[in-house]
Amino acid sequence: MRLVNSLLSKEEIKNNEIEMILTLFKSQYRELIEVSTYKYEDRKYFETDFDVIDIEFNKDSIYQEIDKLIKIHERAISLTSQDVEIIVANDDTDTEIQVFENDDTDISGFGLFITKRKIPMIKPYYTSDICNAYLNFQYVSFDVMFESD
Repeated sequence: MRLVNSLLSKEEIKNNEIEMILTLFKSQYRELIEVSTYKYEDRKYFETDFDVIDIEFNKDSIYQEIDKLIKIHERAISLTSQDVEIIVANDDTDTEIQVFENDDTDISGFGLFITKRKIPMIKPYYTSDICNAYLNFQYVSFDVMFESD
C-alpha cells in the first residue's frame, strides 16, 4: 500500500520545512518516502505529499501505527511556519482534498485528518495543545480488514 500523507497549506511549504518533515518520516519508517508538491489552478490549497511506499499495516497494530502517524504530524505542525491541515489515506487523497476544498468541516469520509482546529459535531480520536486528530475506518481502512459488528 502507498500511505499518502497530504499536507494542505495556503502558501507553499518551505523547502527546509519539507526536509525536516521528511527527516521525521525517515526516523520512523524504513520504507521509501516520496515527496511531491502540487498547486492546481482550481484549488485554494498547496498540497505537499509524503508517501510511504509499500507499507503494510495489520489489525493487531493499526492503532499503534495511527498513533505514530499522529505524533509525526503533530511534530510537523510545530515545524511549519503556517497552518497546515493533514489528510492521511491509502493510495490517494485527491477525492478527500476536493471535498475539503468545498467544505473544510466535511471530513466524514477521511481516514485520518489532523488539524489545529476543532471540527464541530465530531469527537476527535486524539487531542493535544498542538492538534486534533480525527480517525474513521468506515471509508479508509489502511488495507486492514475489520470484522463487521
